[in-house]
Amino acid sequence: MFFIAGALSAVIEILFMKILCSPNMLPSFFSFENKSNAYPLSNLLSTGAGILSNYFFSIRYVFERGKHSKKKEFMLFISLSIITMFMSWGAFAIFHYFIHKPINLYFYTMGDIVFCKAAAIFAISLINYIAKKKLVFSN
Repeated sequence: MFFIAGALSAVIEILFMKILCSPNMLPSFFSFENKSNAYPLSNLLSTGAGILSNYFFSIRYVFERGKHSKKKEFMLFISLSIITMFMSWGAFAIFHYFIHKPINLYFYTMGDIVFCKAAAIFAISLINYIAKKKLVFSN
């Protein structure tokens, strides 16, 4: 269930990223919001959407309530999510540094931004799961 919840959250995060970094969205309002800067505001907002959807899916379908109150559980979840968000941003920046062109998968051509975002999410997901299982939803 963690994989499904994570995949749904990743889809939400990637869709938000794709929409927000399109030329007529945030880049049209902010000059720093561009490909050479790795779309920082789009990345922040899309990651926030991913975190909130992941919290909803996690408490609903993945984990059982732990020993913490709902408020403390939410704060721990958000704190860990912020830490892993920075890790994900770092991974995204590294991938984006090396990958500048769309990726041809023979049956589909994936944009470099989408590919880098998906790769970063995948790379950090195991760390995210272990930390949340041990620290947030532990008994």
